[in-house]
Amino acid sequence: MSHITHVVESFGAGTLSMVTAMANRQIADGHRVTVIHSVREETPANWRELFANGIELVQLPMTRSISPLADWRAGRLLHDTLKAIKPDVVHLHSSKAGALGRILSWIYRGPKWFFSPHGLSFLQRAEGRLKNTVFLLIEKLLAGSPVTFIACSPGEAKEIRTHLSDNVLEVHNAVDLAAITPAPGNTGVVRVGTVGRVTLARNPELFAQIAAALGKPGEIEFVWIGGGDESGESALRAAGVSISGWVDRKTALARMAELDIYIQTSRWEGMPVAVLEAMGAGLPVIATNVIGNRDLVKDGDNGYLADSATDFTARLALLAQDRHAREALGGRARQFVQQHYSLDVMMAALYTAYGFTPVPGTEKHGA
Repeated sequence: MSHITHVVESFGAGTLSMVTAMANRQIADGHRVTVIHSVREETPANWRELFANGIELVQLPMTRSISPLADWRAGRLLHDTLKAIKPDVVHLHSSKAGALGRILSWIYRGPKWFFSPHGLSFLQRAEGRLKNTVFLLIEKLLAGSPVTFIACSPGEAKEIRTHLSDNVLEVHNAVDLAAITPAPGNTGVVRVGTVGRVTLARNPELFAQIAAALGKPGEIEFVWIGGGDESGESALRAAGVSISGWVDRKTALARMAELDIYIQTSRWEGMPVAVLEAMGAGLPVIATNVIGNRDLVKDGDNGYLADSATDFTARLALLAQDRHAREALGGRARQFVQQHYSLDVMMAALYTAYGFTPVPGTEKHGA
């Protein structure tokens, strides 16, 4: 078996979910697994409990923003750590770890190198055109490294091929359906919600606009499962949205099962784990028409895509009045996830990307 090392600075939300899913399955398949990571403000307090016994956890300080001195120190520590543990595979996750690791890949040539962006930095529209242009230039420079991109969605793969490199493979995000509680639906009230950190990327202002237009206490209620930026939370509260504050993943999934309709108002995505989980719970999903969301939501079949607040409110108003339509969309959504986005499917694709032949664990897990 091989020694696989994951490197991640963005240690929270969907990225953390995918890293834990990969690492836990890999240790179960008999590999040696190391996770080199930072801790962010959104990192859950119980993060150690998310990883299976036997996984080696190495905390290494990496900053989210560009900081030449801090980045140089982090890069040197990462180089020394990798040289000491000698992995066969290094799998980088998200922007900062991806940048540091790709620079190191020119220097440290021992392992196979892979990079999962989990959402391309230069497509984050709220960052501004100038900043995104800088991000794109940096990505173009780093794209020449001996690192294979691993795209989490077809849309992300297309953007990588268009702007950066043909050296890209697809390993789609996945969820463990056995861990997701099906949503039975409510009687007397329609509860609309989302799960995730309140951040610029998730566009809480749009969520608040939708809630202000349609919310009616006791009839149509809006819930944000999570917490985060103060300005975003203020906008949500002003619109009458109930905010849970931070909860662990188990609680978040239980709260998700109390919804009738799931909406995703993201400004940008890689492939949203929360949308996969909502679809896995059998919820109808309405999501912004951006990369990642539109790879999952097939408009009119297993959910709806929206280009504006008006699109959201029009779809929500109809679904709120029609339980049968909600159940039909939700049923097709769960079937879609079960067929295309199970953990077995993801891990088989990931092992193939690593070049592991025959694929470890296929007999054991049925991939």
